[in-house]
Order: sequence, then C-alpha cells, then structure tokens
Amino acid sequence: MLRYVIRRLLLIIPTMFFVALITFSLAHAAPGSPFDRNANRPMSQETIDRINRYYGVDKPIPEQFVTYMGNLLRGDLGLSFTRQRPVVDIIGQGIGTTFQLGLGALVFALAFSIPLGIISALKQNTLVDYSSMLVATIGTTIPSFVIAIFLIYIFGVNLNLLPFVGWGSWQHMVMPMFVLGLGAGAFLTRITRASMLEAIRQDYVRTARSKGLRERTVIVGHALKNALIPVATIIGPATAGLITGSFIIETLFNVPGMGRLYIISILARDYPVIMGTTLLYAFLIMMANLTVDILYGVLDPRIKVR
Repeated sequence: MLRYVIRRLLLIIPTMFFVALITFSLAHAAPGSPFDRNANRPMSQETIDRINRYYGVDKPIPEQFVTYMGNLLRGDLGLSFTRQRPVVDIIGQGIGTTFQLGLGALVFALAFSIPLGIISALKQNTLVDYSSMLVATIGTTIPSFVIAIFLIYIFGVNLNLLPFVGWGSWQHMVMPMFVLGLGAGAFLTRITRASMLEAIRQDYVRTARSKGLRERTVIVGHALKNALIPVATIIGPATAGLITGSFIIETLFNVPGMGRLYIISILARDYPVIMGTTLLYAFLIMMANLTVDILYGVLDPRIKVR
C-alpha cells in the first residue's frame, strides 16, 4: 500500500504540469491583455504598454509559461493584477471560508443521505421509500441556483428569517450550506439505496439471518460495510466538488470564498489568481481520489493494491 501511495503522489507532479499548461494556454487564448482600455479603466496606450512590460504579459506566451513555472517551483504564485497583492495571500483569505462552506455542506449531505438511503432500501416500495426518492429526485434535477433563489425569496426577503448576503454568523451559513449540500446529498441517497438493496440480497446476508442473528446485527455488521464501498467512490469526488465547486453559490450569497474569487478573476482576466486557484482545485481533487482509493482497502480487505 505504501508503494502505491508513493506512486500516486509522484503521479501528481506531471498531472499538475499539464493542468498548469492547459489552464495557462486557455487563460491567454483571448486576444489583448488584462489592461486593455475599457470603460472602467481609461488609460493611454503608453500606460498600457508600460504595465504590460512590468507584468511580463507582452512577452510570447511560451516564455511567460516558462517564467511562471520557474516561479511556481519556488513557491511563488505571482502578484494579482487587480489587487496588487501576492496570490498566496489572496487564496489564503478565501480558502478558509470555502472549506468551511464545503465541509459544512458535506456534513449535511452525509447526515441525511446515508440514513435516508438505508431506510429507503429497508422499506422498499413503501411510503417512506417513495418519499425519500421524491426528495432525492428533486435534489438532483432542480439546479442549485434555482433552489438558492427560491430560498432567498422565501426566507430572506419575505419572512426575513435568515440573512442571504455575506458570511460570518451561523445564520449566514444555513442557506448556502443547505443549497450546496442538497444536490450531493440527493445523489448519495440514490447511490446508498441502490447499494444497500444489492447488499441485503446477497447470500451472506441470508446466511446471517438463517443463523438467527438480530436484524440490526445483520444490517450493520454485514450488509452496511459492503454497501458503503460504492458510496465511498462518490464521497471522494463529492467532497472535492463541494469544496471547489461552490462558484454559483458563493456568488449568489456573496460569500467571500474561493469560488467567488475565481469568477471575479476570470472576468478581470487576472491570470495569476486564475492559475493559483485552478492548481489548488486540481490538487484537492487528486488528493480526494487518492483518499477514496485508500479507503477501499479499509472497507473491504479483499481489495489489494498491486
């Protein structure tokens, strides 16, 4: 297992390189520079040329990429074009909020999806099962931004029960965490139900029941552990997705996190911030997938790494 983990960690290096290459190329694909004249930043062409030289964006793109990668190897993510601050500092301010939002949404998603999926499987074709699947279907089919706008209108504007702008108190966290976790939780509910249904129909479960074991022991001690293996496959990417995929939610609720920062940086063509956040997101997703692969061996000792 240790050799496998080391190989996977080493594989992160070329993967990060190609992510950096593709992101850098796409970010620079549009003609012009981030400092071109527009209605919000009226500047003379001479001033624009001087700023381009200062930040090095007047050089050929391959040369810019080589320079960026050299700085990246030294731990330097560059200076933000719009904020005039190191990218590391900017990311450091927003990542805490995004992690807080993402982990809160994950806890909410797991808290209702796994128990609901198990109960739905054990009560198949009953009112409980139909109600659970209705909730799961709504959560997976309705876009998160539609649910967010609906909640803002009902609980924020009409009833004035919860704030819907900013981040700070627990009241600010309720709606963003609920909306962000609902989609992942609904999907996990369906996966848990299907996996649990398959597990309880296996021969080893029937054997355990024939031995006279209590139903709770059969479900928790035998069926549940195997049923969680497919669920663990989804939890890894879902965790990374909740932490890194909150662009729309952070923008709608004006949460000062990485998602909102990423959107603003793309609109402003702030290349260093775009690169820094993309590389961070890629690293988190790869680490989440590695964690899931290791978790396989914990849940099922039959799974061996070769």
